[in-house]
Amino acid sequence: MYSQLFKLGVNFVKEKNLYKINRMDSYQEIISRLKFIGKLKKGEKINTKQMYVQQEGIATMISRTFWSQDNRINTINFIHEIIKFSFELLHNYNRSDNGSEQELAKHIINDLRQVNKGLENLKHTYILDTKFCCDIDTLIEDIKAKLVNYNEKYIVEEYIEDD
Repeated sequence: MYSQLFKLGVNFVKEKNLYKINRMDSYQEIISRLKFIGKLKKGEKINTKQMYVQQEGIATMISRTFWSQDNRINTINFIHEIIKFSFELLHNYNRSDNGSEQELAKHIINDLRQVNKGLENLKHTYILDTKFCCDIDTLIEDIKAKLVNYNEKYIVEEYIEDD
């Protein structure tokens, strides 16, 4: 009886906290989330619902399992969405004749380069999950390949941050 109630309670919590990708309301939110990914450090996991990082550990594991359910699938889906929207935004700004949008395109290129560092750090966090690491490697390669299209048009500074 008690085990059935416990399972029912766990299922209720899981259903209540299903991951849903929220569409970006504005270009500032897309860029902000792109910068967020680029600032990830080794050992940090993304809470995709409340947009903060959590350190690896037992408390994070329990939190991500029961209270604020989150997982690697949510993380990779979140990252894919942000990268996709970022390139859409970059494409639109690249086609614009507006000087400020051209400047924003430069910033997006810098942020996309910086995001690779955050992805490398995230890969380190999930080093034991080979498939997740392969997904991240593929994403990094895709970003680098797509940025080649913009290298000639935009001379951008690469940001170098200390760990």
